[in-house]
Amino acid sequence: MGKLLCAILATAAVVAAAPAWAVAPDAAQAPKVFLRQTEQVTARAHLIYKPNPTDPPFEGNVVVIEQTQGLVVVDAGGSPPSGEAAVAEIRKISRKPVRYLIYTHYHGDHNLGAGAFRAAWPGMIVVSTARTRENMTGAPMAYVAGYAKSYSDMADFAASQAADMKLPAAVRDGWARTAKAGPGMVAGYTGLTVYPADKTFTDRFSIPDAEAPIEVLFLGRGNTDGDAVVWAPRQRLLAAGDLVVAPIPYAAHTYPGEWIATLKKLEALDYAYLVPGHGPVMTDRTYVEKVIAALETVRAQVGPLARADVPLAEVRKRIDLAPMKASFTGDDPWLKVLIDAVFTGDLVSNAYKEARGEAVVQGKG
Repeated sequence: MGKLLCAILATAAVVAAAPAWAVAPDAAQAPKVFLRQTEQVTARAHLIYKPNPTDPPFEGNVVVIEQTQGLVVVDAGGSPPSGEAAVAEIRKISRKPVRYLIYTHYHGDHNLGAGAFRAAWPGMIVVSTARTRENMTGAPMAYVAGYAKSYSDMADFAASQAADMKLPAAVRDGWARTAKAGPGMVAGYTGLTVYPADKTFTDRFSIPDAEAPIEVLFLGRGNTDGDAVVWAPRQRLLAAGDLVVAPIPYAAHTYPGEWIATLKKLEALDYAYLVPGHGPVMTDRTYVEKVIAALETVRAQVGPLARADVPLAEVRKRIDLAPMKASFTGDDPWLKVLIDAVFTGDLVSNAYKEARGEAVVQGKG
């Protein structure tokens, strides 16, 4: 997603310093960088995923649910090569056509591969919440025009970090993996097209079927202002989008208090399998509870200071999120680098705005 990449670049403070197109695209490398694998979740549901979800490119999961007459797919990958890889995996699963493609939210790592789906199944119907379509046709998606250049900058910075012997070896290794993938990522994110939904809904969109009926639900704001979850009650499978991301949540333009309420509604569904927006399938509610606890921790610490007019920069100094962060990262040095860039940095900002009654606007800092 564009905001996630920008968060890493901002944390690194290299955007202005990076030369133009420091890392050139390599189209031959792109298929390897955007490689996909598949695992069966139930008799009628499969997960198509990117290995190593904590290494760039940060590509969302794709879920395939087989109905009697065709397939319903949740999210489409985040680039043309990623979409092509997902299409190839889907054709291994079933000869049935994709009838519906559901977007869980507007972030590009979940939908910029949709062109490959359009080419493979021209009659497919794309569905999202109305707010997701508005975001995909408006300013929040403007970052796409500079996406390849941003990844070029990040890969250049990653190469410099990989060579910095003052950093722990595991951190250098993480940056080295990013730098190595750079040319393929730049190629994959060049010349992108946005494919907004054909049909939208506000609360619920039903796709009936005798064997695998599906409900696409808006349970409330959380990770974005238009998050959809996809519920297959016969399979007891729930695709949560980026309301749930593992091993570290994402928190760009989020709504902390509402996110908690939305996650509690999500937990009330009788699922046996939860597919997060990124990361492996979950079979209980342990991780969701950990995300709820993290959101509550940040709100409890940030809220009183924000309402007392303590400046945001000072709030960041006064709060102590170390135990909470450790619950996600453990002793992994690379995850410790990522968590501030993709989760706690933005989450503190959003909790600060929430406490002061200020709006969180999609696509803006």
